[in-house]
Amino acid sequence: MTTTVPLRRLVDVIDCAHVTAPFVDDDRRFPVASIRECQGAFVDLSDCKYTTKEFFDHLRASDRAPRAGDLLFIRNVSVGLVSAVAPSTPEFAVGQETVLLRRTSEVDPTFLRYALVGAEANYAIESAMIGSTFRRINVSAIRALPIALPPPEEQRLIADYLDRETTRIDTLVEEQQHLVEMLHLRRRAVVDAVLSQGLDPETARFGTGSPWLPELPVGWKAVRAKHVLAFGPASGVSPAAGGTDDLKSLSLGAIRNGRVIMGPEVTKFVDRSSLESTESLRLHPGDILLVRGNGNVDLVARAGLVGPEFAAEKYIYPDLLIRIRVNSSMLPEFFVWACNASPTRAQVRARARTAVGTFKVAGGDIRSLVLPVPPMDEQRAIVAFLDKQTSKIDQLIAETERFIELSRERRSALITAAVTGQIDVREVA
Repeated sequence: MTTTVPLRRLVDVIDCAHVTAPFVDDDRRFPVASIRECQGAFVDLSDCKYTTKEFFDHLRASDRAPRAGDLLFIRNVSVGLVSAVAPSTPEFAVGQETVLLRRTSEVDPTFLRYALVGAEANYAIESAMIGSTFRRINVSAIRALPIALPPPEEQRLIADYLDRETTRIDTLVEEQQHLVEMLHLRRRAVVDAVLSQGLDPETARFGTGSPWLPELPVGWKAVRAKHVLAFGPASGVSPAAGGTDDLKSLSLGAIRNGRVIMGPEVTKFVDRSSLESTESLRLHPGDILLVRGNGNVDLVARAGLVGPEFAAEKYIYPDLLIRIRVNSSMLPEFFVWACNASPTRAQVRARARTAVGTFKVAGGDIRSLVLPVPPMDEQRAIVAFLDKQTSKIDQLIAETERFIELSRERRSALITAAVTGQIDVREVA
């Protein structure tokens, strides 16, 4: 018979030390596990951070040293992630955002891990979370989480069944993720080939003298971006938040696959009264937005084209975006393709400066970028070709990512059904 008991009846919930340990990178270092190390069934220290011996000992004091069979439960930000400590895991310390669950009963540890990630536990966790910006759950609420507990022999059957079935799903998801990576590489290769060779790879080429674009088809030019700009670069502004009837501003996430999108997920409302004028900041069709700063250097100076739908909507842009306009020597669509191609990405990585974990470029860096400039008729043909080819690849990526999403939903539903007794695992074992 299945009974529901609070988690504290099954485990000790041991909170972390609540100190910020310094991270080091030398021979005298000791591993620390937190959110990043708890992404799978078992704690993974392969890419963890390290601290000093002094802090390592402090983090492991008062019975906080993880043991084989313990579970790590994430209580801040990525709330509800659960990973087990395998017998082969080296000694490590528990960082912030984490609590240890140590069994005080005969509950099967694998069953308990599945029970804690099922939909019923997730609902209880969601109901107990506090905080608006950074969601978290208190230790007292973790101790009170309800666990549906079948007899011990059935717990083992459920755990074995879910190990088999989730492994099959996880393997399939991993294969599909690899396919997505290959499709992204294929997309990049198509863009890079056309922007360095043109549509006819047999066309004669010449040496440009630029280390960034060593060779280009005859008739093309390698020029600095300042020679094709008619306006900008101009940074945006980030005024105080406003109400839903106030001024619309885009977020950094609005630049996707070379386009600037609009919608609730990328729109912020800002205080109109804090700005003297908004007209100079308003986006118009044909404008180009570039990311000025980001924690990921590969996203810095990524470009997106403002489409015709913005003619009827009044949007401004934040200070981590830069707006430019090109002159008659280059199509704005071609500029976006050239800016997002690998040779330009290499230039951005060489120029980007880092401060407090953020990579940034300035307007002068954008003006100094070396870009390929074909004749106008070739620009039009290249834009049409790339739009067509990449749209096919993007559709395949979207379909594959949707398949991954559905597989993960099926995995979650399977876990919930098994741990709550909706599946009789004795019949499918």
